[in-house]
Amino acid sequence: MVMRIRLSRFGCKNKPFYRVMAADSRSPRDGKHIEVLGYYNPLPGQDGQKRMGLNFDRVKYWLSVGAQPSDPVQRVLFRAGLLPPPPMMAMGRKGGPRDTHFVDPMTGRVLTPGKLSSSEDSENPNIDDAEIVDTPTTS
Repeated sequence: MVMRIRLSRFGCKNKPFYRVMAADSRSPRDGKHIEVLGYYNPLPGQDGQKRMGLNFDRVKYWLSVGAQPSDPVQRVLFRAGLLPPPPMMAMGRKGGPRDTHFVDPMTGRVLTPGKLSSSEDSENPNIDDAEIVDTPTTS
C-alpha cells in the first residue's frame, strides 16, 4: 500500500480551499483519508498572502515512513521549508524533448556532471558531482 500526501478540495465554486491529507494512493481525491495534516488556501487574504497551516511533526513522520507527496504538495512543503526544491529540467525548445541537464531552481543555471564550487557544495548536499555551467537556456 503506497501512501500519498496530497490535497483534498473543499470550498465553493471559484473559491477553492484544500486540506493536506495522508491517504492511500488508490483512494479518490476527496475520498477516504488516514489523517489531516494541515490546510492550504490559495486565495489571497486581507494582507494579500496565501494561507497555509501544517502540522510539521506529522508531515515529517509521514515522509519518514515513506509517504510520497504529490507535485502540488511538494511545492507547498518547499515553501514551508520542509523539502528541498524539486528538480527542474531545462527545455531545449518549446514542444521539443527535454534535455538531460538539471537546472538549479534558485539561480536558473544549468547543472552538468562534474564538481560543485565550494559555496554551492555546502548549499546543495543532495546533488552529487555537479558543476554549474553558464549556458543560457532558450525560451
